[in-house]
Amino acid sequence: MVLIVEGDGAFRKFLHTLFETCGAFGTCVKAKNGAEALLTAKQLSPSLAILDFSMPEMDGLQLARKLWSIAPELPIFLLTPEKDLEVEKEALSSGITAVFSKLDDMATLVANARAVCGID
Repeated sequence: MVLIVEGDGAFRKFLHTLFETCGAFGTCVKAKNGAEALLTAKQLSPSLAILDFSMPEMDGLQLARKLWSIAPELPIFLLTPEKDLEVEKEALSSGITAVFSKLDDMATLVANARAVCGID
């Protein structure tokens, strides 16, 4: 199961549709903020989390730390609004599995998600 945490409703729906239509990930659930994501993660134990870096109240890095307290081995992808090498460096050094810009080709995001989840 993939947990998508994205503050922008249209982009959240786009990611959900992208992962649902490829059919390989099983259930795909959405959350609009960190609090909703934590509740969902506690209930459903996702196999991958995709987090928006720029969210109010709790950014993607703060949320990642809280998710790891629930599921220490959870792979996490971070989505940034644009390429930001400082954020990417901080994210990767804190244990984030991969960082993608929302400007990147989302096929790359899906391909990396398949690899992390062990899907051929």
